Amino acid sequence: MEQVSEANTPKKGKLFYGWIIVLCCTLLVAAATGVFVNCLGIFVKPVCDDLGFSRGAFTLYNTIGGLIGMVAILFYGELYRRYPQHIRKFITLGVIGGVCAFYGYSMATKLWHFYVIAALYGTVSMTLAGISVTTLINNWFVDKRGLATGLAFAGSGVSAAIMTPILTSIVADHGWRMGYRTMSITAGLLLIPAVLFIRVFPSDKGLLPYGVTEDQVKGENEGAPKVIQTGLTRAQAVKTKAFYIQVAGMFCLGIVGMGMSGHVIAYLTDIGYSSLTASTAMSLVMTVMIGAKILLGAVFDKIGPVKSATLTGLCMLASIVALRFAGAAPFMPYVFSLCFGFGYSTLTVPYSYLIGQNFGTREFAAIYSLATMVSGLGNSTATTLSGTLYDLMGSYIGVWTLYIGVAVAATVLLTLAAKISKDKGYKDF
Repeated sequence: MEQVSEANTPKKGKLFYGWIIVLCCTLLVAAATGVFVNCLGIFVKPVCDDLGFSRGAFTLYNTIGGLIGMVAILFYGELYRRYPQHIRKFITLGVIGGVCAFYGYSMATKLWHFYVIAALYGTVSMTLAGISVTTLINNWFVDKRGLATGLAFAGSGVSAAIMTPILTSIVADHGWRMGYRTMSITAGLLLIPAVLFIRVFPSDKGLLPYGVTEDQVKGENEGAPKVIQTGLTRAQAVKTKAFYIQVAGMFCLGIVGMGMSGHVIAYLTDIGYSSLTASTAMSLVMTVMIGAKILLGAVFDKIGPVKSATLTGLCMLASIVALRFAGAAPFMPYVFSLCFGFGYSTLTVPYSYLIGQNFGTREFAAIYSLATMVSGLGNSTATTLSGTLYDLMGSYIGVWTLYIGVAVAATVLLTLAAKISKDKGYKDF
C-alpha cells in the first residue's frame, strides 16, 4: 500500500469514501440477488402455463446457471488474487452479462433457450455479488467491517421487497416477457451507477482503510495492523467430523430455503390465494429479512455458536411448517412471511459466523469458500428439486412435508457441528 499523507486521511466530519463503496456494494447485491434471484419465483407459473413446460424442467435453468457459477467462482477467485486492479472490469462484465441475459429470457420460446442463456449468465454472475462485495469491503474496512458487510447484503431484501409486487403486477397485466425486460432495465439502473463509483483500493482515493492509522502502515508490516489468528488450517479442518457435519447441515438448510423461495407464489396461488396476496406475502418476507439479518447477527454474538446453530435451524423449520399449513387460515401466509424473513436470512448471516466460531480465523477464507462451495449444491439444485417433486406428487403439500424432515436434520447437524467444535476447542488452536 502506498504511503498516504496526513492530508489525505479522512477528516472528522467528512464522509469516508468507503461508505460510498458500501452503497455501491448494496446496489450490486440489490440487483444480483434481490432482483435476479429473489424475484424468479414470479415467473414459474406464467411461463410454464404459456409455453407448456413442466415446472421441474423450467426451473432447471436456474440450477444450470447456479452450478456453472459455482465452478466459475474458483476461476474468479484466482483472477481476483492475481489481478486485483482489474476487479472493476470483472464486475462490468457481470453487469453486461446480467442485463443481456434477463432481456434475453424475454425473447425465449423454447426450453433450451432458457438453458443456454442461464449457462452464459452463470459464467459471469458471481462477479456481481459475494466475491466482489466481500473483497471490496475487506479492502476498505478494518474497523466496522461487520456493519459494512451487513449493510451491503441488506440490499437484496430492500430491492426484492419493492420489486416483487411490481413485477407480479406487470406479469399479470402485460405478460411474463415484459416482466423479464423490466428486471433487466431495473438491474441496469442499479448496477451502472455502482460500477461508475467503485474504487477497488482506498489508495485509489488517496486514503487508508477505515480503522487503519499511518503508524500501522509504516515499516515491514505496511498495509494492515498485525492480527494474531487462531484456529484450524483448511487442511486440518477437512480432517474433522465437525467440518463435514457443518457442510451437511448447510446443504440441508439450502435445500429447504431455496426450495421454498422459488415456489412460494406458485404454491399460494395453487391453494386459492390471489396473485396479489401471494406477491405481498413474498414481498413481506424480503422486508422482514432486512431487519432479521441485523438482529440475528446481534443475537448470535450474545448466545454463542451452539445456541446460534440451533436457532438457525429452528428459523428454517418454523418457515417450512408455516408454509405447509398456509391454507389453514387467511392470516397464515403472513405468519409464513414473518418466519421466512428470518429463515431466509439464515442462508447468509450464520454461515460466516458459525464457520468462524467453529474453526477459527487462521484460514477462515479458505475454509469458508470450500464449505459454501460444497453446500452450495443444495442451493443450486433446490428450486429444480421442488419443481420435480411437485411434478411427481401433483402438489406441493408432500414436498413441504418432506422438507420439514430436512429442516429438522439441518437443525441437528448444525448444532452437533457447533458442539463438537466447541468441545474440541478448534477455534483456539
